Amino acid sequence: MPSITMYERRAIVGQNGRQLGRVSAVLFHPSEPRVVGVQVDRGAILGVIDQRPRYVPLDDLRIAGDEALAIEKDALPKDNEGERALGYSWDESVIWHGMPVSSTTGEQVGTVNDAEFDASTGEITVLRVSTGAVGDLAVGRLEVPRAIVRGFVRDAVVVEAGYAELTATGGAAKAAASGVTALKERSGQVADGMMQVGVAAAGALGRSLKSGVGRKAIDKMKSLMDDEE
Repeated sequence: MPSITMYERRAIVGQNGRQLGRVSAVLFHPSEPRVVGVQVDRGAILGVIDQRPRYVPLDDLRIAGDEALAIEKDALPKDNEGERALGYSWDESVIWHGMPVSSTTGEQVGTVNDAEFDASTGEITVLRVSTGAVGDLAVGRLEVPRAIVRGFVRDAVVVEAGYAELTATGGAAKAAASGVTALKERSGQVADGMMQVGVAAAGALGRSLKSGVGRKAIDKMKSLMDDEE
């Protein structure tokens, strides 16, 4: 399944095999949770004069090996070609990578770390959310299923979720569950504290975002790390 980070920085090649540029961003629908195309960086003329980016609709792309995306043309399409197909301007599309993620009540959840999507329809299948360096360490990145991703609203990607619907992908909580003992090689307070926070954070996944239990666990871990410094 393709993802934002899989497409970013991939070369775009034409049907003649010539490289036409590199993907600089994956673009989403103005409000719906689906990819509509990519922004392509064409580099600089003679290494000096920057060329404005071009945009390629998702329908025109196909995966070509491990490092490239291909189009069935010898040149990148004009902007208006894609805009006619989409029904709106490329300027209205949204770059989700790094965008804030919030709940329907306006509570901040984190930022978009990645998203997997269907290569043919653009519909996302899972959204990966980072809660920051401390949060990722404590509970891992959160995986949000498509069913509870509303889309882009005003200035954030909105999810209709409590922790019960989310899954942690790693972090201290996963390490504790796997019986990893490497943490105990660190100083007693921090090592034991991280293990306890991991368990607390894992439990917090079954509670509402609104309750703030998961955030308190993350705050506790941050305070332990601050004490160690």
